[in-house]
Amino acid sequence: MKTLNSIETGQLIKSYRKAQNLTQFQLAEQAEIDDKQLGKIERGVHYPSVPTFLKIIKALNIDINEFYSGETSKTSIEEGRLMRLIRTSSQKELDLVYKILEVIRNN
Repeated sequence: MKTLNSIETGQLIKSYRKAQNLTQFQLAEQAEIDDKQLGKIERGVHYPSVPTFLKIIKALNIDINEFYSGETSKTSIEEGRLMRLIRTSSQKELDLVYKILEVIRNN
């Protein structure tokens, strides 16, 4: 794993966030951090603490090794979008999606 300075770390977080069509506010909310803090991290003004960094990558639904590779894969972007939908869906919606996926897989 390579070491990144605060500016590189912030730029990567921003690129992952934008790839998933998230605003700073949305990502901060999902990571349970202040949106102003996220803004400072993305600009490289502050380096995130380890717990804050872990919250951010968890909210982005990316693996720490993937983050440090600096490569945003289409699969990880789609997984992030799906995870966001899952987290905000009702149980009824989740049950329906599950049934649809079962039908697709069985055909």
